[in-house]
Amino acid sequence: MSFKDLNNILPLPKYTYETGGNAKWPSIDDSYSFPMDYIEFITKYGIGRIDNFLTLFNPFIDNDDWNFFKQKEWIISDFSELNESDPDYYSFILYPESNGLLPISITDNGDYVFWVVSSANSDLWNIAVIASRSPDVEYHQMNLVSFIEGILSKKIKSMCFPIDFPSSNILFDNSDFKL
Repeated sequence: MSFKDLNNILPLPKYTYETGGNAKWPSIDDSYSFPMDYIEFITKYGIGRIDNFLTLFNPFIDNDDWNFFKQKEWIISDFSELNESDPDYYSFILYPESNGLLPISITDNGDYVFWVVSSANSDLWNIAVIASRSPDVEYHQMNLVSFIEGILSKKIKSMCFPIDFPSSNILFDNSDFKL
C-alpha cells in the first residue's frame, strides 16, 4: 500500500492543521518512535475526521480530546479499570505490556483503534480494533495506513464499524479542528 493508493480514496485536504510542521517528532514514553506510516499520514493530512467517522489522535494538537498523549493516558486507564472491574469479561492486554494495545484512534461510535506494541520497531506494529463496550479484540496484521486504506477501499471489513462506513463520498474533514 502506498500513500498514492490512499490519496486516491481519501483526497488530501486543501488546508492542514497540526501536521507537526518542522517540529521534531516526540517519542512515546521515551521508548518508541512513532511508526513511519503514521508520521507520513499526520504530516500530509494533519488532524481531521476520516469520512465523518474516524479520527486519529495527534501528538501536536493542544486539545486534550484529540491529543495522542492525553488520550493514551486516559484510554489505557479506562481499559485497565474495565479489566479490574470484571476480569472474567474484560481481559485486554494493554500498553506497555508486550503485545499491549496502544490507542491511536476513535470513531464517532466510541470504537477504538490500537497499535499492537509487539516490537521495539514501531514500523512492525499491527492494528487492533475494539468496538464500543465490547470485550472482543479484532486484529489486523498490517500497519495503520494499510488498515485505513483497506477499510476505505472495502478490501477489509471490520465487524466493529457500521455497515454504512465508509460512505460513497469519502472525505477528510478538518473544519472542526481549525485554530
